[in-house]
Amino acid sequence: MAFQFDSLSDFFNMGGYAFFVWTSFICTFLCMASVLFHSVIVSKKIKHGVQKERARAERIMAARAARKMKQQAKPKAKQNAQNSNNVEPTEVTDEPKT
Repeated sequence: MAFQFDSLSDFFNMGGYAFFVWTSFICTFLCMASVLFHSVIVSKKIKHGVQKERARAERIMAARAARKMKQQAKPKAKQNAQNSNNVEPTEVTDEPKT
């Protein structure tokens, strides 16, 4: 395998086309670096958004569970109050039934 250029300065000179060759290499590298940088930033934003949505969903589920427990406790409290007085909810009396 033979080296195509006689010296390192000939390699960097690229046969008189060095400006165009190295400018295209630099432009290509900058474009690839910017795509990589943008991808990393967008990925972080998406991950942060997913974490926020997951936390929001957990808060909603906890609030629903708490509301359901509270609603289930209300009928039991009413039922306990009714059983202690032995009074039907539709009738009103001065004395409790025996």
